[in-house]
Amino acid sequence: MEHQAAKTTFSFREVFEDFRQRCNESKSLVDFFSLHGTGVLGISDATSLLSVGPADGKLDVEIVKKCFPKLTHYYGVEINVEYSTALMERFSKDCPNVNVKIWNQPVEEFEGPPKKVDVVMFTHMAYYLHSTLREVVLKAMSWLAPKGVLLLTIGDDGPHIISMIADKFDIPELKFSASDVRKILKSTAYALDEFQVPDRFRSKNLDWKFVYFVMGRKATAAEVHTYLRFINEEALPQLIGPDEEFSPAPQVVFKVTGKM
Repeated sequence: MEHQAAKTTFSFREVFEDFRQRCNESKSLVDFFSLHGTGVLGISDATSLLSVGPADGKLDVEIVKKCFPKLTHYYGVEINVEYSTALMERFSKDCPNVNVKIWNQPVEEFEGPPKKVDVVMFTHMAYYLHSTLREVVLKAMSWLAPKGVLLLTIGDDGPHIISMIADKFDIPELKFSASDVRKILKSTAYALDEFQVPDRFRSKNLDWKFVYFVMGRKATAAEVHTYLRFINEEALPQLIGPDEEFSPAPQVVFKVTGKM
């Protein structure tokens, strides 16, 4: 059988999704939403939710199960058809009492759900919308019921792994962070609150291997290879010094509500 060469180049989306899975930022976010759903976020009574860019639904199913006990209608705008199929299967299995509808199109072209919703959610989607975010947010606010809430989550500013990769390898999407989103959201004149999601993965005296940094333990050879496939091995020690302390993926949740 002919040997096939390993893939050596990866898209930003592939790299970032792999990173997000490994650093387990999703659990931190679900825990945060669950803890504050009845308080400052005001989402626990929501019966309808529209998620922009939910991918395969793995995160959204966990959020719905733990944070939206009264949800009856879930809408998604996801351009990837394969992701949408996986999402539908997840909801059918884990949230069978929730009615689900997905639109496979860019959110910039989406005209809105069939009825107003209680929550619109952007979870780490702003990276992909950095040039159209203000337009999309203004449109999304029109999809909300009178007391509805828009929640947007993105990586924070500062010396963490995402910003280091953005600076070192000049990835425009990753350079779009909380300060950029804050400016855009303030320009809309809607009421704005923000919350820092507690970070679970801070550590000192890091091994230069990227996976060890993210996972907080010694990496297997296979795990190291996963990351070295897209980062030059010689560049990595310069990217992460042996005694530096960084946070892998601090997150900020922006809450946008009615006009100020």
